[in-house]
Amino acid sequence: MTAQNAPARPHSRLGLYLPFGALALAIVIHAAYWVIMSGQIHTAAEAWIEDKVEAGYAIDYSTMKVRGYPFRFTIHLSEAEVSAPATDGGWRISMDAAAASAQFYNLDHWIVTLGQNAILDTRIDGERSQYALVSEKARLSLITRKGVTSQIGAEINALSIEALSGPEPMIGAVERFAMNGRMAETGEFISGFEIEGMRFHDSQLDNPLQSAFGDTVTLVQLDSVLTEFDTLSLAGDPLAWSRAGGRLVIRQTRLDWGPAALTGSGEITLDREIRPAGRLSVVVSDPESLISALEDARLVYDEQGAALRLAAMMAPRRDEGIALPFLLQDGGLFLGPARIGEVGALD
Repeated sequence: MTAQNAPARPHSRLGLYLPFGALALAIVIHAAYWVIMSGQIHTAAEAWIEDKVEAGYAIDYSTMKVRGYPFRFTIHLSEAEVSAPATDGGWRISMDAAAASAQFYNLDHWIVTLGQNAILDTRIDGERSQYALVSEKARLSLITRKGVTSQIGAEINALSIEALSGPEPMIGAVERFAMNGRMAETGEFISGFEIEGMRFHDSQLDNPLQSAFGDTVTLVQLDSVLTEFDTLSLAGDPLAWSRAGGRLVIRQTRLDWGPAALTGSGEITLDREIRPAGRLSVVVSDPESLISALEDARLVYDEQGAALRLAAMMAPRRDEGIALPFLLQDGGLFLGPARIGEVGALD
């Protein structure tokens, strides 16, 4: 037999097996990584709880487990209960479950999911009060950089609040609440929140106010910058923050509540008696409806209403309505020339 007629050598199947072998090796390595990291995360969670306990908090739970293989790490707590020290309000909240989850490739970003049912114990005017909190979804977002929280977020949907003991809550239900906040490199805290469908409890609004504006705020929005945040967070003294030049810069705010359809911007700080003080430029879309509602709610007298109408006639026009000054001064709230309410000192 000549060389030309020799049978061909069969092709090696090694090239076919290599991709599957590499995949199997990657799965084994990832599984080992997940097991090792889940143990470290469990230990870190216990250490975090011990740190909070040393700070005066009480954190109890039935079980703690780390799940989520293969794509995430999820810490599950069952029958969780957290109590704050008296210096931080002395409240206690208990829920059937809570969880914190992060992708396996990014342990700097955690999503905390709270149980749909929770019980809040607190004190109001020295009276022990207990409230049932029910929501469709409640979760927090925490982003850390070098072990320090740099960005937070929260979202709660279909929240209802019911008094089990103590006074009725001011707010009975909220359709949606969302907020976010982050630290800027300049040391300012930039934050914003949005509330949709906030319904007041029937017993918490005066009848004239409820008749004039309704019991549900359709929308509240706030986009703000808190300056001198380090002073406030370290000292915990609002007056020291104000003396250091601290301000709440309101870049944009909005309120839709019955006849009150407002947008505005401005700055707020604190006076010597720790009362909010500042000025906002408010744009009113329908001034006549708002003024009539303020009169019906007995927030302004007829003479003040007439002065407010005159101010509205002379006020600058905007595309969205007319611009009026909103002042917080000496414990009073002023819309144009009319005093519409009071604000007390911060506790």
